[in-house]
Amino acid sequence: MECLDGMTVNERLFALKKMDSFDQVIVSGNKEVAIKILEACELSNETAKSTVTEILKSPKIFGYSLN
Repeated sequence: MECLDGMTVNERLFALKKMDSFDQVIVSGNKEVAIKILEACELSNETAKSTVTEILKSPKIFGYSLN
């Protein structure tokens, strides 16, 4: 596996080819799957939860338009 130390969340998602999957689950609002994807990118459960919560709280800031 590629060394993910020092990478941002987006860099990790891109390096592991999980960017599209993550975007899809965020748009669908599937918080649990989004957390699992971030954990697969070597984020802790706590960090993954807080990241997804913040994205879903203010999606436009992160480039998402949710219906």
